[in-house]
Amino acid sequence: MIDITKVKYDVAVLLPQGERLSLTNVARGLSWSEQSGELAASIQFQILNQRLGDGWLHQKLPLGARTLLRADWGDGWQEIHQGIIFDWEYENDSVGILDVKAYDILIYLLRSKDDRYYPSGTKARVIIEDIAKAWSIPIGQNDLPDMSLSKQIFRGDTLGAMLDKVLDQVHKRGGGKYVIRASGGKINILRQGQNKTVYRFVGDVVRRMTDQQDIEDLVTRVKIIGKEDKAGRAPVVATLDGRTEFGILQDVIYREQYDTVAAAKAAAQEVLKERGAPRKRRTLTAPDLPFLRRGDKIFASVGTIEGYFAVVGVQHDADNRSMTMEVEAI
Repeated sequence: MIDITKVKYDVAVLLPQGERLSLTNVARGLSWSEQSGELAASIQFQILNQRLGDGWLHQKLPLGARTLLRADWGDGWQEIHQGIIFDWEYENDSVGILDVKAYDILIYLLRSKDDRYYPSGTKARVIIEDIAKAWSIPIGQNDLPDMSLSKQIFRGDTLGAMLDKVLDQVHKRGGGKYVIRASGGKINILRQGQNKTVYRFVGDVVRRMTDQQDIEDLVTRVKIIGKEDKAGRAPVVATLDGRTEFGILQDVIYREQYDTVAAAKAAAQEVLKERGAPRKRRTLTAPDLPFLRRGDKIFASVGTIEGYFAVVGVQHDADNRSMTMEVEAI
């Protein structure tokens, strides 16, 4: 059991000399997040500018400076986020406020493009490790299965998009869902929902919940398209139907992206499994657990939400000691 009133936070800048300059007493608006569809985790805060030694505090936080967020929830100080300052804005309104936004090391994969080629049979974990090595990001934990993929050609894609495509193919081939997270200056590829401690959010613990459902992204039919002939015509290899009572909402898969027709059909089935039912968007706002991250499993029972869920996005608010999670059913 965690006593939320005893949770403490410390945000600091890491000085070139190796010192850690705490900003906790001058920072406000501290928040950090890992959102669905975003690779890098970000942190934001404001500081009240003031003199520090022979200079000003803002001079200690130039673009590219390193930040460190730690929290203590009863087990001693633990690292939550290492960041690189990418966004800096100063406003002198008689007080002097500096807005700072930093991202973890995965931002370099998200903001960098490249051309890369991997022949058929290259394992998914090898592709991930090769990309991380090229950008000098050490691999921590890599839970990806020993799964070979078809030929991979990337032309001018961001490295983050390459990683997303690899994980998507692993998922569609039945290898499970994975998330990429940075921790301790390393990149980790973790299977979704494998955390040992599963926290429960029941009743009044949840301050706010939303449950919105739609069929905006629904797929009820998937066609598998074969290789083009000399005239440019591509045959339909197979058609798989899902819940067509909602009407025909069609997606396509191209046979050439997979080694066999069976693999392409398995991918089509995965599309129907993933997008073949009404989409549910669910959020929970609860007391902050600073260590809770995207990919973690929780249990929730409140309103129309009941069961085990994976956190697909989370926003932490240190000032209010609260967090808002976007979750999906496991």
